[in-house]
Amino acid sequence: MKKNPFLIGLQSARANLIPGLILQVAAVLLIVSYYYIPEVKDGLAIVGVWQERYGVFFAGVSYLFFCGLIPTLICLFIPSLRPEAPVKAFVFACVFWSTMGVLVALFYQFQSALFGDGHDLGTLVMKACFDQFVFSAFLSVPFLAIVHVWKDRNYRWSRVRPMLGRGWYGRLVLPTLVMNWSIWFPSLFVIYSMPVLLQPHIAGLISGFWSLLCLQIAARAE
Repeated sequence: MKKNPFLIGLQSARANLIPGLILQVAAVLLIVSYYYIPEVKDGLAIVGVWQERYGVFFAGVSYLFFCGLIPTLICLFIPSLRPEAPVKAFVFACVFWSTMGVLVALFYQFQSALFGDGHDLGTLVMKACFDQFVFSAFLSVPFLAIVHVWKDRNYRWSRVRPMLGRGWYGRLVLPTLVMNWSIWFPSLFVIYSMPVLLQPHIAGLISGFWSLLCLQIAARAE
């Protein structure tokens, strides 16, 4: 009997409740530190200057570091998580996450042009909803799901193509999307409360922290 994709996503979100809560607390502490601790604000201001100077490519480097290099290196040193083809896995992580960093930075620029840079509740709600129900639902999560299925099928598109028939979105995307909503909706209010130049880097930091939490779970699971 096939499981409902929504139920799969909700079960995944429930299983990751504790690390998700840790992630939200860390995100709140970050924004509080930014607005109330001058040293933190000054340090992040340097990141903003680099972002303005080097553009979306700097966001790609940031995502590569937080989401690609650190989790992949950790996997290499934990026997239970070590991939069968570490070189391929390393190259995949570098290419995928740097691409995601550029894509996210471009999307945040688009959001800024579409809704403005205000930090009022209305603007934050519009950006968070557009992010999750449009960008994530139709671009970033489907892209992530298909690319990772391709990776898990030993980088063979011929083994992925049969999975993209009727109902592919519900099978491959919807469970991840539902879990994505439970994790990212609260975090997006933190991200969009920051200056637009810092938003992709805060998103990369949160994504990387989430990856590390998931790795900790996987390392302790059978």
